Amino acid sequence: MTRLLHILLLPLALIAVAYADTGRGSTPKLKTRDFSTPGKLKKAQAAQQTEQVTFGRYVLWVIKNKMPAGGGYSASKDTVNHLAGNVVCWNPTAHRLHINPLNARPSFCSAACYLVLLQALQQWEQHSGHKLPSSAWQAFNITANQADGHGIWGRANANGPGFAKLVADVGAGVNFTDITLARPGDFLKIFWSPDIGCKERGHLVVYLGAEKKNDRIYLRYWSANTPDGYGTKSVPLEQMHNLIFTRITTPQNFANVTKLPSIDPALEAMLTSEFSFAQIVKMCRIQVRKIQK
Repeated sequence: MTRLLHILLLPLALIAVAYADTGRGSTPKLKTRDFSTPGKLKKAQAAQQTEQVTFGRYVLWVIKNKMPAGGGYSASKDTVNHLAGNVVCWNPTAHRLHINPLNARPSFCSAACYLVLLQALQQWEQHSGHKLPSSAWQAFNITANQADGHGIWGRANANGPGFAKLVADVGAGVNFTDITLARPGDFLKIFWSPDIGCKERGHLVVYLGAEKKNDRIYLRYWSANTPDGYGTKSVPLEQMHNLIFTRITTPQNFANVTKLPSIDPALEAMLTSEFSFAQIVKMCRIQVRKIQK
């Protein structure tokens, strides 16, 4: 089993987690969950259902009510460019960003999560009384041939921790590694191998929960998955090498997307260079679980 599974299951009584202040926005008080026995896992799942994780609830609502099912998987250049104008389109007359996920078939993981984020922000605006400036919504627009690290979509679509770094840079949420803190509705970057950057094998998803089957921990998630497209999967934790959870806690801070430089050099370099996990922990202000001795 991988290092992740050992961290989760040893010791059986999960250890409390200490975190440093990221200095950006409000850092949530994240509570651990004990998955060491079937009874404790069931109790943890029940608690998840009753907690008020506001933005995560919008994320889950969008998946259930706005996103299509199936549609196939493709991350080709044509599929990526099809998003511009056909799926995400800025209307300069109405000063609105139009999002049509039904046109995004086939799709791929980062596009699926980006569409969920945008629609969850729209739901948040409708129910919270807050509004992002039109300039921020315009910045979320997708243009053809938008390179990794360029603009907001180019950041979210980049290799490595693109989505997590975007959230950290605008101060809209918190990034962490401890699965016992995760809640349904958190975004999650999965690394299937130690490689990060140009050689990585990764997957961006929405976390739906953990389950224990035959003494193995499985993670359930939603995304555009191979080969069928939009839908849910349940995958053994031991198949995953590194995890980065991203929770949106202060969505109003997405207004800061207009303040970002046009290009993020680190994310642009993910296409051609390799990075260590320690490097991305620093650049994304990731809260790493500290095990007490």
